[in-house]
Order: sequence, then structure tokens, then C-alpha cells
Amino acid sequence: MPQKRVVLAVHGGAGIILRSALTPEMEAEYRSALQDALSAGYAVLDRSSRDDASNSNSGQEDVAIDAVEAAVRCMEDCTLFNAGKGSVFAHDGHIRCDASIMSCTFDKAAYDSRDASCDKAEDDTISSDKESSITTCHQKIQKRRYPKTPHPQAGAIAGVGNIQNPISLAKAVMIHTTHVMLIGKGAEDFARQLPKEARVEFQPDEYFWTERRWKQLVNVRESEKEEQQEQTQQVMKVQLDHSSTSQQEGRDMLCDRKFGTVGCIALYQPDTNENTYQLASATSTGGMTNQRYHRVGDSPIIGAGTYANHLCAISCTGHGEWFLRCVAAHDIAKRLEYKQGYDGTLSAADNTLLKKALEEVIFGTLMSEDHAGEQGGDGGAIVLDKDGNFAADMNCPGMYHGWVYEDGEMETSIFWDERVTKQ
Repeated sequence: MPQKRVVLAVHGGAGIILRSALTPEMEAEYRSALQDALSAGYAVLDRSSRDDASNSNSGQEDVAIDAVEAAVRCMEDCTLFNAGKGSVFAHDGHIRCDASIMSCTFDKAAYDSRDASCDKAEDDTISSDKESSITTCHQKIQKRRYPKTPHPQAGAIAGVGNIQNPISLAKAVMIHTTHVMLIGKGAEDFARQLPKEARVEFQPDEYFWTERRWKQLVNVRESEKEEQQEQTQQVMKVQLDHSSTSQQEGRDMLCDRKFGTVGCIALYQPDTNENTYQLASATSTGGMTNQRYHRVGDSPIIGAGTYANHLCAISCTGHGEWFLRCVAAHDIAKRLEYKQGYDGTLSAADNTLLKKALEEVIFGTLMSEDHAGEQGGDGGAIVLDKDGNFAADMNCPGMYHGWVYEDGEMETSIFWDERVTKQ
């Protein structure tokens, strides 16, 4: 029986997520929130597919982008997740968010045509009348296009405040500017100039304030003071969302037990053209509780927390500094390319190669020791390839994630042991 294609997947963070610390009610709440995000993203894909079926000339190039945006917006509006409305507080008591989005559209017919025209142009250059060797060589370089790569697009923002849906601002950077990343006040000034259809809205501080997030900051500050007194020296302490190992704390404040990031990946292929498809990825976060000096993690960095090319789309969640050093998302994508070949002709009929590329980074590169001998890189990632093969993995006890097949069937997964039975 052929494997069903996955068209969209989401994650809501990874970390020390234990069955013993998650009540049945809380588990149901998280799974429901994941399903809401999957439904929001899938609705965009499904609506576009039906539009394609009724109009063969409909050119919908940004469907996957719109789908990942819809799913992430849904999670940013949910206080269960550390993004948007549910973001954690920095050391100074403010909330600053980061987000990124990336996509790649591939049209095989268009690129085959371009390949032929480029090859002919190169031959014409070589066989033209003798010019200076320097000019001829320069023309040859200018005409040559190998490997012939689709043109990806990306947008990102970092350190912004009072933006209801940071992922929509990242998308606006991609669409309405020639830049890739804007930060801080500049990004906020840009947001104020956007048209209403960009759906980038400001909210007062009260909108983002939640008691449990504030308690997190208070607890970490108190712990920091105690440690400073004990060691009689200044220490800087941050807390990753859901990083506590206390079972009782886990029951009372589950939000302290995971790396707080949300993300979505999507594949869109028009029913009328099997040679055209689009892959997209989006990631959003509120950072780390008690982070200082406007720290920025991997989530808004293209290639570290988010990546999409002509073969796959990836969104990561974990200890940002490690994902940054390893350029984790890009590493996964390139490992897949090395295994499948640049054009994906060696791709498997299932997710075997995809899982292998993911495991090599999640359990290999990220788990290496730093200069002090500390082993880090806790976290996970979700990956979707151009054929609808999906893989998710983590090197920690759990990761909130889910996926939806092209027929609309959904699955969710949280705990480590579920990965064996569901993938």
C-alpha cells in the first residue's frame, strides 16, 4: 500500500516533556491546540487545491507560504506556546519576539527550459569571434548556471515588541522589501507602514501579559539571586521554556519544561501541474525567560532554525545557541541533498533518507561537546520533502508536533516513545 503524502506539519516546542508531568487534561489541551494549527494551515492548502481544480489557469505561487503563516498565527494566538501572545519575559520585564519564514517554488518545465537556453548561450559564447581571453571567460561565467537552482525567498524579524503575529511581519519583510531581516525599532517602524492586508497588528503590553509567564520570570530572578549570594560572584541565568526537571513544577507550570518555539512546514502542489510545487517553512518564538542584552536565538536565522529549498522544508526547536553554531536546518537540508542528489532523483519511496539526514544532525552534530566539554544541543526538528515524506525527531523526552495528510487526516505526537509507533 503506497504511503500517504504529508502536506503540512507543525511543532510547538521540545524538551523535558514527561507523561508523569502532563495530566490527561493538559495533554488533551496541547493536542487540541496542535490540531487547531494543522486545521488552519490545511484549510489554506485545501481551498487552493479546489480553486486549482475549477480553474486550470489559476497561478497560486504563495499557497505554501500562506499555509505556514496561517498555522503559526494560530499558535502565536494560543498562550500554551512561547510565541506571540504566550511569549516569555526577558530580564527587563519586556517581551520581544523573533520569527522567520522561507519558501522555494520549483517549476521543472521552466527550469528545464532555462537549462537549455543557458547551455546554448554558453555554446554561443564559446564559439563566437575571438575576443580577449578575459572577456570571453567573463561572459562564459556570466552565462553559466550550474547547478541550476530555484530562487528561494525569505523574511525574518528579531527583537520586536507588541506585534500580535510576528510571523506575518516576517512574511511582510519577504514580500514588501528587498531585505531578509529587520530588527528592533526598525522592524516596528516598518510594521506601522504596512497595508492592512498584511495583517500586522500592534497590541498593548496587557495583551501579552500572562500570570504564569510572569511567575516564570520571578522564579528565575529569585533563583539567580540565591546563586549569586552562594557563589559571591555575578552569574547570568536564563531559563528555556519547559526546562525544569522537577516533577511537581511540571504539574504546576508545564510551560517551564520545553524549549519554546513554534513552527510549521508545508508542501503545495497544484493538481493541474505535477511538475510544479512549493515548499515553505516558518518559525516563531518569544525567546528565553530572563534573557538579557536583546539576545537572539536560532528561530529568526535562516539556515539555523528555518530553511526551505527545492528538496525540503525544515523548522527547528531547541537550545538556540547550539542550533546557531551548527546551522542545523541548513545542515539537515544539505545532508538530504547529498543523499538524494541535487535534483532528488535518488529519493526513496518513503522517509528513509529524510530520517537519516535528520538523525545525523539531531543525534550527531547537535550532541557534540563544546570547548568546555559540555554536551548540548537539546531539541528537535520537523522536516518535509518534495514528495510528501515527513520526519520528526528529538534528542529529548518530548516534542509537541503534528502532521496532516493530503486527504485531511491528522496525527499528533508528544512523547519520545510515540516516535517509534507513528513514524
